[in-house]
Amino acid sequence: MCLTLLLATTLPALAALPPQYQRRAELTAVLNVATEILGIGHVIDAIERTGPDVYAVRSGTCTLTVRIVDTPKKREPGWAGPREFSAVPDPLTC
Repeated sequence: MCLTLLLATTLPALAALPPQYQRRAELTAVLNVATEILGIGHVIDAIERTGPDVYAVRSGTCTLTVRIVDTPKKREPGWAGPREFSAVPDPLTC
């Protein structure tokens, strides 16, 4: 029992944002990319999560698919922190 506790405390911990904060970070990144691609001429009507790490941004008859892609950076062993990612747009379809 004590050995198990000792081993558990010496292993590196992986920490991520709580799900609601991770989703918020993803939505913010998706919104930023969609705004860059669509410009001010298109109003965003909806953002829908269509699958794991995939969002569909709708603006009128146009749809922009944005994918969340991991972009981990080299860190020292034992480093813990939020998920590192980029929002990557597919071509706009209208």
